[in-house]
This record gives sequence, C-alpha cells and structure tokens, in this order.
Amino acid sequence: GLWEFPGGKVEGDETHAAALVREITEELGCQIEVGDFITSTRHSGDSMTITLHTYFCSIVSGEPVALEHHKLSWFGPDDLMTLKWAPADIPTVERIQRGN
Repeated sequence: GLWEFPGGKVEGDETHAAALVREITEELGCQIEVGDFITSTRHSGDSMTITLHTYFCSIVSGEPVALEHHKLSWFGPDDLMTLKWAPADIPTVERIQRGN
C-alpha cells in the first residue's frame, strides 16, 4: 500500500545502471536511459536492511505499463509528498523536491 520508485535487486556482476535498465524493462515494459545519480539510502526494516540507489532516467522507447505493480502514476516534484512512500524512498523524494 506504499508508493515506491521502480527498480530492484542487482544480479551477479551487474552495474546499478544495468540492473535498473533490466528491472524497468521487466516491471514497466519500456526502455530507459539511466541519467544522473540522485542518492543512496540505507533503510532497516523488520526483517532486512536495504540499500537503495536512485537515478534520474529518460524513456527512450515504449510506454510504461504497470506489469508487476498495482498502479502507475506520474507526479511533479511538488506533488510527491502527497503520497505515502516506502521509508527507503523518502530521501530520494526530498532530494528531488530540493532540486539537487
């Protein structure tokens, strides 16, 4: 029931960028180009600790479709905090809102 940015686990010797391209293809059915790094966040939950690396991306072909998620929506930076985010994603939202 929480919002999160698309992506997933890095497999084998993948780079963060290669994993993101693969995950977006699997989750959203479109092709992206990975741009500038946003931030890295470490979050400890009840059963695990995750490190989330986020990047700005551009769609280079296809249209995003929610293949593995309940819902897909576009929001501007000023509207992002109106959503209930997964805790690991909040530092990324704050960084995007600050514009740096």
